[in-house]
Amino acid sequence: MKLLGKIARLQIQRGSLTIGSGPTRYFDPAALLAVDELFLTSGGAFARTADGSCLVDVHHAAHPFTRSRGENTLCFGFSRHYEAMRAHFGEPFAFGCAAENIIVDGPASRVMLADVAAGIVIETDQGPATLTNVVVAVPCMPFSKYALRDPDAPPEAIKSALQFLNDGMRGFYCGFPDPKTATIRIGAKVFSAT
Repeated sequence: MKLLGKIARLQIQRGSLTIGSGPTRYFDPAALLAVDELFLTSGGAFARTADGSCLVDVHHAAHPFTRSRGENTLCFGFSRHYEAMRAHFGEPFAFGCAAENIIVDGPASRVMLADVAAGIVIETDQGPATLTNVVVAVPCMPFSKYALRDPDAPPEAIKSALQFLNDGMRGFYCGFPDPKTATIRIGAKVFSAT
């Protein structure tokens, strides 16, 4: 196993980030909430708020309005990718806005699918939690327009943004096949499974 880094951010997506329909659809990251710990299940992620209530991620199979398609129950990305996105799109590009559940701060400038295709392993108090079935989180048009900060961006600019955000830049989808719940926290070490 190779150390990829430590968890820098955990977050729950409380609702859809793409608002509207058709060509007027837009991206709004307001439904994202940063948390200190995340509970992983085979159906997806959930977290507890300060008052003890449970927040279920919108991609969890148990969410009443689930956006799960099977392969997207969890998402992880890398802080260095945010540095690249800020360099490309500008400084206001907010950390976490790409909606990953887990953001890893690591030494690599760019992590590609080949680096994590076998999965990632996260240290927990209960032992290692292995996330598998890793695929690229392909960016959508509303997120690309958000990155460009231009809802009326011309098609060639959108195409260029989509290409830049692809191949793992926007993150990776994965699953957690373990029947037990794993608790992951900020600062936990993350390794590639190979």
